[in-house]
Amino acid sequence: MQKSVLISPAKINLTLDLLGKSENPDKHFVNTILYRDDTRYDEIELQPGEPGINILHCDHPEVPLGEDNTILKALKELKVTGWDIRLKKNIPLRSGLGGGSSNAAAILQYFGAKTRRNIHELEEIGRHIGADVPFFLQEENLVYCEGFGDQVVQGWLIKPLKIEVIDTGVQVSTAEAYASLDVNVCGEQSVQTELLLKKLQSHPDLPTEIWEHFIHNDFEISFFEKHPEWKGKGNLCGSGGMLWKYNN
Repeated sequence: MQKSVLISPAKINLTLDLLGKSENPDKHFVNTILYRDDTRYDEIELQPGEPGINILHCDHPEVPLGEDNTILKALKELKVTGWDIRLKKNIPLRSGLGGGSSNAAAILQYFGAKTRRNIHELEEIGRHIGADVPFFLQEENLVYCEGFGDQVVQGWLIKPLKIEVIDTGVQVSTAEAYASLDVNVCGEQSVQTELLLKKLQSHPDLPTEIWEHFIHNDFEISFFEKHPEWKGKGNLCGSGGMLWKYNN
């Protein structure tokens, strides 16, 4: 059997509203509009390996190769074994671009199609791996999610956005980002998300100047407090630590 190469794209949170903690202290309610950036991606090479086990290799020394890796989690959830996997890591770690969740989604899509799993089954599996996984399973490149950021509400297929990503040199784990939050000052811009959603219903391909009016991310509050030198230079990617801006 020939090897297969999967493309695992990045994401940009155009809006991100943190609406408080759930009864589970590790979970926060999140409303977010996400854009899939197909110009930035990891590559996952698959070829048959030793029966009964999966072996993961990666060109990045900081990527875990054990059970904590989202690729291996996805394969375990699907009960798929016997594969040799090579991950070419182009999406920076702890950047807010969703590389780990995207890797899991690419595996779920590939093997899910082979085992005839429908999108709802794959979304449910994905939620156990990462909140952004269901988003990456969608055909649409612009998606609105609620719940913990893992419940897909609506999607649109829009023209590609011209986005520039800025490397701040700051790495932020998701756990660290949530630990730094002051939930009392979060969610105040959620009305902007609601207004943007109304505009998307009638015209998904909005001009850049319209998009820029609604962009916000509650993680920026704590990030820019810690790193004021980056304030005003771009929008935070997810929970950080890279920035993005429109490249007109």
